[in-house]
Amino acid sequence: MTEQNFLSEVALFGQLAEADRRQLVEDLSESVYEDGEVIVREEDPAARFFLIKSGKVKISLRGHEGREVTLTYLGAGDFFGEMGILDGEPRSATATAAERTAALVGDHDDFLRKLEEHPQIALHLLVTMSKRLRQADERIEDLSFLDVQGRVAGLLLDLAQKEGTETEVGVVVPLAYTRQELANMVSTSRETLTRVLKSFERLGFIKLGRGKVMITNVPRLERKTL
Repeated sequence: MTEQNFLSEVALFGQLAEADRRQLVEDLSESVYEDGEVIVREEDPAARFFLIKSGKVKISLRGHEGREVTLTYLGAGDFFGEMGILDGEPRSATATAAERTAALVGDHDDFLRKLEEHPQIALHLLVTMSKRLRQADERIEDLSFLDVQGRVAGLLLDLAQKEGTETEVGVVVPLAYTRQELANMVSTSRETLTRVLKSFERLGFIKLGRGKVMITNVPRLERKTL
């Protein structure tokens, strides 16, 4: 797929005229990052905007006692780096390639010029940022008020909603994450996450499988988040 065709399928730029997308391609350069490579670090100066073409990027913060807290994972068609460009502040989080990742990269001035020239891009950007802010508020609430069992239950339910498949015996959720990555999402250790998952399995809430989990009792799992 050419970069121009790729941009036509990205919600942020899909409404642009073909000529505008062609110009946008000229303003972007492609960079490739290997698995585990840090793309930007928290507190770095913000000078570039990133649009993921392929792969997966982890967005994280450094929490108390140096523990990493994973905010989210982004995939093809997602973007990051816009906040620092808009407000001039340093990076608010660290972005790390979670697998080999290709991204289209634009610099500060080109990005701002595109927003001025195409208000529809700015509008979609605001909608996306609002959704991310709501998700961040939910994460903060979970970390503040839920115990580790509640946080793990909430994570499983969230993954089920986004990626799960309904079957006659439960909701099958593919887990494209390591135990450590899942633990980072709920601000706990890998060992504690494993104990909670096995506890849920003993209680009949879930069934663990290779690379997946089946939620067999959604109502009981939901009660853990209350």
